[in-house]
Amino acid sequence: MADLDDLGDKGSPVFSLFEKLVRGKEHEMPEDRGAWAEWFNKRLEDYESQALPKMHIPELMGEAEFEKKLRENKDKLMIVKFWKHQCLPCLSYGPFLKKAEEELKKNPNVVFYSVDIKRPENLKLSAWQRIMGTPSLQTFHGMRQVGECIESTGYTGFMAHISKSLDYLKIT
Repeated sequence: MADLDDLGDKGSPVFSLFEKLVRGKEHEMPEDRGAWAEWFNKRLEDYESQALPKMHIPELMGEAEFEKKLRENKDKLMIVKFWKHQCLPCLSYGPFLKKAEEELKKNPNVVFYSVDIKRPENLKLSAWQRIMGTPSLQTFHGMRQVGECIESTGYTGFMAHISKSLDYLKIT
């Protein structure tokens, strides 16, 4: 199995993470559906706390802070990751987003924020932004959303989207 950091745009990072979490553990899996869900959630918790690459993306809390950051960064490209804990697709994006974060922090005209939509203070914000599923990545400039949600599931596609946005907005 490929390491998640090396997946790029090849294959499904969600399936790869699922496989990573259960491969070799088949003998531990409970047969009862409820017990299996509990077992799998424990595996997700362990992965999130121990194996997921640590990111340094500031977390936004609520609409007021989101609007404040839009104003403060109106001349920059602001990337916002909407996600939630124990979300398999969200966690599978971790390795490529960590790599993207490292690359993008070199550009002073790009800022990256995170919104955990499970937090009660973020419920209105996620509804306001019409977040229908996670992870959702949105870009903003001039206090407005730029384009659609980023659908890429790999580093190369994500960085290509960001590069096109920077070129379009004439931000260097």
